[in-house]
Amino acid sequence: MASCSAFALAGCAPSTSSETSSTIEPTIPVDVVVISGQSNAVGCSDYSYLYDTMGADKYREYANDYPEIQIAFDSYTKDENKQFFSQNASPRENFTDVKLGQGNSTLTFGPEIGIAETLHERYANKLFLIKFACGASNLKDDWMNKTSPMYPKMMDYIALQIQHLKAKGYIPTIRAFCWMQGEGDAWLNYYETYFDNLSTFAANIRADLRQYAGDTDVPFIDAGISDSEQWQYYREVNAAKVRFAALSDNNIYIDTIEEGLHTHLEPTHNPDTAHYDSASMIELGHLFANAFEPFLSK
Repeated sequence: MASCSAFALAGCAPSTSSETSSTIEPTIPVDVVVISGQSNAVGCSDYSYLYDTMGADKYREYANDYPEIQIAFDSYTKDENKQFFSQNASPRENFTDVKLGQGNSTLTFGPEIGIAETLHERYANKLFLIKFACGASNLKDDWMNKTSPMYPKMMDYIALQIQHLKAKGYIPTIRAFCWMQGEGDAWLNYYETYFDNLSTFAANIRADLRQYAGDTDVPFIDAGISDSEQWQYYREVNAAKVRFAALSDNNIYIDTIEEGLHTHLEPTHNPDTAHYDSASMIELGHLFANAFEPFLSK
């Protein structure tokens, strides 16, 4: 099993305006990282708590955006009728600065903030994030197979954003796939097959993203789920993730429990124990950035 480390990119970039003309000849190599999973990938952490948890200076930094790192995102959720719909998204024909409010609502954020905080100086204008995730989704029913409800939606979205980058004069290469998921499978009749399902899913991801990844297998960065009392079989799901990570140096497991991420503090009087608290969501972004840096172009 490989260990976690940090992310890499640098240089200047042309405008990421709404231009979509395909007449521009791509000339500028850039790296792309995909973020996916369920609600902790989407981002359900309330950024109003960051002033207290991260301090006034950091809060101002986050509030001023990270124009050096660009993101295209679409944040889905799955309702009680097993219907899927987008809650919050960037303009479909444009990337935008990483900023607060790119979670499941304009009041929340996901791991993109911690990623940008870690990398915006070293890799200014050479890193693009594509986030496509779905709250309340599970791997077994919603993502595993190419015919699962969310899988083709994600692939279509990635292809669309890659084409937009090319139309802006970039030569994009996907360098890593970040997966923050497993809570929806931490249940009886789901956790038992998580290893097999994850293996199938990662194989599909690698096969379909190979065309954007320099004809290589994209590294799979997999974050463990929390030990919240809401996830009955979190140990078993995380054990399956560890087992999968051991199969290849291109499989990276992030032990979020060992790293101290928590879900029990916010909101103050009625904690949402399904989702990471604000400081932990920032740290999740740091951990992802540290994990995929070795795979980026230098």
